[in-house]
Amino acid sequence: MAPVILIIEDNEMNMKLLKSIINKAQCQVIEATDAESGILLTKIHKPDLILMDIQLPDMDGLQATRIIKQDPDLNHIPIVALTSHAMIGDDNKAKAAGCDGYITKPINTRTFMNEIFYFIKSKDEQDIEPKKQEIDYKPRILVVDDEPNNVKLISAMLFKEHFDIITAYDGKAALDIVNSRKIDLILMDIMMPEIDGYQVTQLVKQNPQTKDIPIILVTALQSEHDKKLGFDAGADEFLTKPINKIEIIARIRSMLRLKQYREQMVVRIQSEGQKNISSLNEKSFRNKNVQSVLLVEDNDKDSKLIQRLIINEPYQLMRVKSGEEAISLAMNEKIDLILLDIILPGLDGYQVCQYLKNNDRTRDIQIVMITSLSDLESRLKGVEEGVDDFLVKPIDNRELKSRINALLRKKAYHDLLQSHREQALSLAVTDGLTQLYNQSYFKRYLDIEIARAQCHQYNVGLLIADLDDFKKYNDELGHLFGDEILRFFARLIRSHIQEIDFPVRYGGEEFAIVFPYAEVEKVIAVAERIRKSVEQYVFPEVENPLLARITVSIGIAFCPIDAIKSNELIEKADHRLYHAKKSGKNRIFIN
Repeated sequence: MAPVILIIEDNEMNMKLLKSIINKAQCQVIEATDAESGILLTKIHKPDLILMDIQLPDMDGLQATRIIKQDPDLNHIPIVALTSHAMIGDDNKAKAAGCDGYITKPINTRTFMNEIFYFIKSKDEQDIEPKKQEIDYKPRILVVDDEPNNVKLISAMLFKEHFDIITAYDGKAALDIVNSRKIDLILMDIMMPEIDGYQVTQLVKQNPQTKDIPIILVTALQSEHDKKLGFDAGADEFLTKPINKIEIIARIRSMLRLKQYREQMVVRIQSEGQKNISSLNEKSFRNKNVQSVLLVEDNDKDSKLIQRLIINEPYQLMRVKSGEEAISLAMNEKIDLILLDIILPGLDGYQVCQYLKNNDRTRDIQIVMITSLSDLESRLKGVEEGVDDFLVKPIDNRELKSRINALLRKKAYHDLLQSHREQALSLAVTDGLTQLYNQSYFKRYLDIEIARAQCHQYNVGLLIADLDDFKKYNDELGHLFGDEILRFFARLIRSHIQEIDFPVRYGGEEFAIVFPYAEVEKVIAVAERIRKSVEQYVFPEVENPLLARITVSIGIAFCPIDAIKSNELIEKADHRLYHAKKSGKNRIFIN
């Protein structure tokens, strides 16, 4: 296998340079930008070599080296110190901390790999072999505008986001791209020569192959009539220039999440053997389940204005005047969306958002934060607290309705996924004890999901977990308590994953989770949170302290990095679970 090299480096340009050199040598790279993350990734991956920057934020590289070298499971891993501030005696300090080597920056790109291969080969003289690479899945965003400067501006706004930006400068070129490539979302100007944005939108939405692509129309036009034309054409969203970076990113992410919810519903319905998706009926679901919108606004004048704008919309509207009332209502009633003013008496909008998003019962409620046009800082803080979208005062009638409808659609698909899981109990696809999906349904689902992933070029992660020494708990505490442990672990799994993830009771005390659209580091982070939560939990009813805790071992594999067929992926994850058990249990194994 190719050597695995962990780079702990906080400088973005240095990280890119090191990755470029190492990838060309067919080695696998793992990244960390601070010492704490580097130590965690070392424990998880057990890399063949660590390249350790000395100058790191908070904990420096020498402190991190000492911690790693003091761990008996990790101290065999060679660490090469990197520094751009070489002074007399620095090499001795690095050696004293436990570093196996010392390289100064700027590095010599011609000799660098020979220098670090010395440390890798001296460990076990392994040969370097090509390794399948992780797919760097990025949602593909098509930006369409006949003015090149506008295309550059939007592309620059999205540059640092995890998107693949494709550009077109007229409607015909946009249609050619949409009909020949997989596009996840379209950002499009209206006023274009020959074929304008309205016409492109109509053609895309009339095509069964492309109708589900979200379209956000971007324009300098501000009249009610122009917006009506856009929504009548089938546009999902409408943004007015000048564009605010934070708002456009929030809107894109919300649209993409909606699309992923719908795609996962299709896969699960097809996994049940249905050839069509007639049961995927969001409108029917919304009609049968009247959705509720909560307005949190202490200003009577603003409140009356918003209520008047949406008085005839097909959802129930409620209003409270304080953050405390909002939390109480959200905890006790079914609320789908909250229009949340920032400035409130008592708890402000940020605190309300933070509380709701951190609570399992309320975290899926869609939150639209109401802010002023000039207050950029409030929108930044809202993003940090998990807000789903923004409305800017003075509030525009059509934008208010479009934001609410888009997020209610997203919530409806989320609820459809939940409803599907509940209905699955009667379809023999779930495990009766834990109410997770069962093994036979899991295998059908995984076959379809992997086929989709290979077609659309994204990763699928598979985690298989086994509760350690479970027989001991059954024997000592009885099978009824053993069942309670299994139910506890199932609840814990659900609390740590997203609705689009697929949790399974694989058999006995073994569980699995499928992660569509998987980012490797995020899957590993979820696995570590699950492992740690199990380890830290104490069963209050168990008097014997040796039996009051339980641990879990986990194996993880990815498609197409480790396997390209579902049975091979299962076999790889199961093999890694076996290694986690053999290595001492209560750990994660991914190599």
